[in-house]
Amino acid sequence: MPLPRLVVLGCGFGGYSLLRALRRGAIETTLVSPRNHFLFTPLLPSATVGTVELRSILEPVRPRLSHVHFLEAAAERVDWELRQVLCRSAVTGEEFPLAYDLLVVAVGAQVADYGVPGVGEHALVLKEIGDARAIRRRVLEQMAAAEVPGLDPDELRRRLTFLVCGGGPTGVEIAGELADLIDDELRRAYPELVGQVRVVLVEALERLLSGFDEALARYTREHFLREGIEVRLGAKVEAIEARRVLLAGGEAVPCGLIVWAGGNAPMPLVRSLGIELVAGRIPVDETLRVSGREGVWALGDCAAVGDPPLPATAQMAQQQGKYLGRALARLLRGRPVAPFTAHSFGMLAYIGGGRALADLPHVKWSGRTAWLFWRSVYLTRLVSFPNKVKVLFDWAKAAVFGRDLSRF
Repeated sequence: MPLPRLVVLGCGFGGYSLLRALRRGAIETTLVSPRNHFLFTPLLPSATVGTVELRSILEPVRPRLSHVHFLEAAAERVDWELRQVLCRSAVTGEEFPLAYDLLVVAVGAQVADYGVPGVGEHALVLKEIGDARAIRRRVLEQMAAAEVPGLDPDELRRRLTFLVCGGGPTGVEIAGELADLIDDELRRAYPELVGQVRVVLVEALERLLSGFDEALARYTREHFLREGIEVRLGAKVEAIEARRVLLAGGEAVPCGLIVWAGGNAPMPLVRSLGIELVAGRIPVDETLRVSGREGVWALGDCAAVGDPPLPATAQMAQQQGKYLGRALARLLRGRPVAPFTAHSFGMLAYIGGGRALADLPHVKWSGRTAWLFWRSVYLTRLVSFPNKVKVLFDWAKAAVFGRDLSRF
């Protein structure tokens, strides 16, 4: 009797955790993902400035998931009647159908632009490993561009202004890492310019880190002011142009680097499913099943789990993936499945200068000890032992020898 065909769309925390939890040989499993690696996104802001190297936070799919058939492709549409996923090769662009008996949608989310003109054309985002490389390259390009002799003072100031849009965890961590790069490396490499480099963080709300404890958000703002990071609260972005950001009220901020750290928006595949979304996410029941679709589950950032929906975080996606791996094994043996239960372990954020925030269920603290805790948690959460060793050496190398400023 042939094994049931399981197709998993996406290789983020949800999909990767699911595939690692599946029992070998119990089911014929195919993973469809346009990238051939799992990315440990919590350390992605550190990779933008070289605190950790890019490959240290990647887990290659094929050797890590050798029991899974992997197709390097993007899922574009699901044909519910034929029970097929229409895919497009990420390498050749060829289209092909892929039949399934069981389907798991774990494609994550994309960065929301909230309808702000110019985000896609002129701003950099931080979602994939290529984004981190692009931000690092742009910083170094702007430093080199600022060395051109005879620049007008206003143009010099523009080229050395690095602006981050969004005061959530991603935006805060990017701003903190940029400040570290300026203080540690650019100060030595560009002593005549570093005094004019600005990091500006703009947030539409009246506080940073709206999901964190208010005292921690206040500490972050005070720390940023001490570190020289300009914080603009209540500053709504109206439009982004090639060389400046336009704020509500008519103010224009000229800048050489614009990083957009918005919230989440549904992926094109999720929009195409013909399912009524909840806050841009696929509604699922207590076992992560998609209502009205037999043999279909959704998890991670693209799924609305619970009421109100659980936050779209790596820890929640990872828990859902592990749960669904066990649940599918029980279903294949004809056993009942208990509902998914989420456990919140709190939130962490690095804010630069060897300081971090720890917003845990029973304790809130900040500072250097929180930074040591932040590092220890992420080191243990890295999936493979080789990457734990590489990240540990990256941290030590950056502390002793500094970050690499090569532009490539």
